[in-house]
Amino acid sequence: MGEATSQYEKAYLAVDTADSVETAVVAVRDIYALDNATYHLAQLPGGLVDGPYVKSTYPAEWLTRYLIKGYVRIDPVVTEGFSRMLPFDWSELTMTAQAADLFADFQAHGLAAQGYSVPIIDKLARRALFSINARMSDQEWAAFVMAHGAGIAEIAHKIHRKAMEEIHQAHPLPRLGPRELECLTWSAQGKTAKETARLLHVSEVTVRDYLLSARLKLDAENITKAIAKAISLRLINIWPPSF
Repeated sequence: MGEATSQYEKAYLAVDTADSVETAVVAVRDIYALDNATYHLAQLPGGLVDGPYVKSTYPAEWLTRYLIKGYVRIDPVVTEGFSRMLPFDWSELTMTAQAADLFADFQAHGLAAQGYSVPIIDKLARRALFSINARMSDQEWAAFVMAHGAGIAEIAHKIHRKAMEEIHQAHPLPRLGPRELECLTWSAQGKTAKETARLLHVSEVTVRDYLLSARLKLDAENITKAIAKAISLRLINIWPPSF
């Protein structure tokens, strides 16, 4: 247990001080003496990332083959990982014939089949998957996961937070004030400016000013598009209101 704690502390610090998500993923692989580690982010709301956001230590040759073959569509680690809530061992996966072929190809390229994945769902419902794999016997792997699984799950969430920081520095989310969000939300519920003013105990002119400010911050042509963008970015929920 002492060794597991030491490795967790080293990995946590390495992720915290890493200058990028890619560097953090490499550090986790090295500290835990793994074969590979991968952070895979699902598509973000609002299209903040144009393509797949994947940071992995797998060889470039395999990643290229994976993309060309379209393996992401049949990879049970991905297809099941983005629908699961709890960490899982790859031995638990449902193996279709196509998935079995993928894993056979995976091993034929010298990659280790023992794996463990941590699904990530943050408070804004953004999903990601952090996976590790290594070349160990079944017994060695079970002991490794027993000793380090909980720590690696925490590290996975730390990497996810770093990824969000990295992405949103390049694509910052609009910062709307509480009143702007309230007015947008009530507008999304079908309330007129007059009705919203009565609900919030402010003037109708004030509500219109908040809606205009929100629209400009969201770079939207009209309120309908501003509401749609705010919902897609998960800045507001159309029901129930959170205030």
